[in-house]
Amino acid sequence: MILFASLWSRITSWLAPAGVAIAIVAGAFFYGRSSGKADAKAEQAKANAKAIKRARGVEDEVQNMGGGDIDRELAKWLRDAG
Repeated sequence: MILFASLWSRITSWLAPAGVAIAIVAGAFFYGRSSGKADAKAEQAKANAKAIKRARGVEDEVQNMGGGDIDRELAKWLRDAG
């Protein structure tokens, strides 16, 4: 019984520092993960804003074109009808 008590005493003396170390590692992991998510969201928002700006530019350009100009531009992308 004394052997068991002394063994348990040694184990518990290591459990607290090990628990603290595990908590620190887990905290760093989850902090890095949440930071990475925020960075990815910011990068995606930037890409979306750039795409919207580009689309508006194209829409404005098409709006300012005449019917013949639009037909010529579309002819580059469409197959021949006949």
